[in-house]
Amino acid sequence: MPVEELIGVLRSFKGRSLRLAAPLAIVVASGCTGVLGGSPLDSTDPATDSAAECGATPALAKPRIWRLTKSQLANTLRDEFGIEPAALSNLPSEARLDGFANQASQLRIAPLLAEVYFALGEELGAHALQNPDKFGIACDAATLAPGSCLEGFIATTGRKLWRRPLSATEVADFSALFAKTAAQGAGPAGGVTSVVQALFMSPSSLHRTELGTVKDTGAVTPLADHEIASALSYMLWDSAPDAELAALADQGKLRDRTVLLDQAKRLFEARDKASPAMSHFFEQWLELENLPNAVKDADLFPMATPELNADLKEELRLFTDSVLFDAGADRRFDSLFTSTYAFVNERTAPLYGLSGVTGDAMVRRELSPAERRGILTSLPFLWGHAHAQDTALVGRGAYVRAEILCHRVPLPPGGVPNPGKFAEPNATGRQRLGIHASPACAVCHKLFDGIGFALESYDPIGRFRTTEHGQEIDASGSLPLPSEGNKEPGIVFSNFVELVDELAQKPDVYGCFAQQFAAYASGYDLPELDACEKERVVDDFARSQNAIDQLVLSVIASPSFIDRKN
Repeated sequence: MPVEELIGVLRSFKGRSLRLAAPLAIVVASGCTGVLGGSPLDSTDPATDSAAECGATPALAKPRIWRLTKSQLANTLRDEFGIEPAALSNLPSEARLDGFANQASQLRIAPLLAEVYFALGEELGAHALQNPDKFGIACDAATLAPGSCLEGFIATTGRKLWRRPLSATEVADFSALFAKTAAQGAGPAGGVTSVVQALFMSPSSLHRTELGTVKDTGAVTPLADHEIASALSYMLWDSAPDAELAALADQGKLRDRTVLLDQAKRLFEARDKASPAMSHFFEQWLELENLPNAVKDADLFPMATPELNADLKEELRLFTDSVLFDAGADRRFDSLFTSTYAFVNERTAPLYGLSGVTGDAMVRRELSPAERRGILTSLPFLWGHAHAQDTALVGRGAYVRAEILCHRVPLPPGGVPNPGKFAEPNATGRQRLGIHASPACAVCHKLFDGIGFALESYDPIGRFRTTEHGQEIDASGSLPLPSEGNKEPGIVFSNFVELVDELAQKPDVYGCFAQQFAAYASGYDLPELDACEKERVVDDFARSQNAIDQLVLSVIASPSFIDRKN
């Protein structure tokens, strides 16, 4: 990249928005077979997916450029340079309506974000002067000049930030930038910071490419090995490739599927990095990223302290780790969905009705199987899917319908009054929402209100209950299933535990989870995933008896993981 272009990049980041990943075209359906919050319907119904003609030639995704998320950038800087810049705290969280926060089409660079990147580049440049060895400066930085030491610094820092070796031309361009900056009065120190900031602000640093090596329109373009290495490491570690993975990319070995899958297994088994990355996926899937900030009414729930909020986040991590990474873990989705244990301490145990737990440390305890079943009856989920003073009956039901069954339904039309305004004082949730039984409302609400009614057995902070305002809670209901064409009544149940047990016997939750992980790993929203690819992943997951580690390998075995089509 010429020096003039690098300077132009820096200037453009200071003053305008950069968007490198254009959104894919999305067809939005209407009615209750349509959308929730503006996103298209997706269903695990095998009949729907098999309607696509899945031949021997797979449909390949398009090439793209994918911006690093906030967590990916933070992890990369920490792992490669041992720095956690103060400016990271100013990075805005990734916005999302549906799907995951890492959707490539939504990761734009707006002016505010560019300003933070500029500050991060400055901090990284200062860090290079204070820690020259981490940036490959093998001589006295104060006397650095064009030559082998400068080129070694550029090559080392560039490789860490760009996740591939720099070409001789690129090294020469940055050497020229160093010389120009130093000659303008900034000296060697100014030259170092200028080079580091320019390397960091480059799209090659802030984005990872999935462009391949062929530019012809309509042609299949094989991804370069370093692109594959980044795809693997950011999927499983949320960070840059390590030395072993990078060395295999240098040797051109990652297009060998045996090597690729072996590396995937190695990365997944590295608990210190794989566990935080998978926890991040679960937080997003369960929509609990902001759990520490889920404030409750202090008068109604005086026990809801910041410390307890932090406990819930830790409980979620320990629970998912127990399924995936602890000794003896079976790594099956069934355990996540139907288990009857939790991790508690003296603050959270009483909310589960447990006694005899003391101290801050989280310990594993069995729960009442009549009251609890899996992640959806855990305190983190129930707490996070409730309001400050009340449960989110509709919201809880709509979440399960959309994200556990992969069937999104539309938001209500504007101007619909809150039915709770017209309910009798001290009415139960079911009574407050009786209006949903009217034909105009029932066409949609019959798909998810039953779930919400069943979840009324858990109050806004997740405690099990049988009454509300002194009245007995009716937790019974029915649930039409996408796999059965949403025919009524579907599953009939008397409480939420029964509903979970019934769902555990159906294909819907397993197929949906497989699609959800595929969407997260690929950076697409569910409707953007190829129908044949979804079918393949769902079938593989079923054949593996719902093993999550095998689901990871299935996604990596996707044809689009190493090849794209222009």
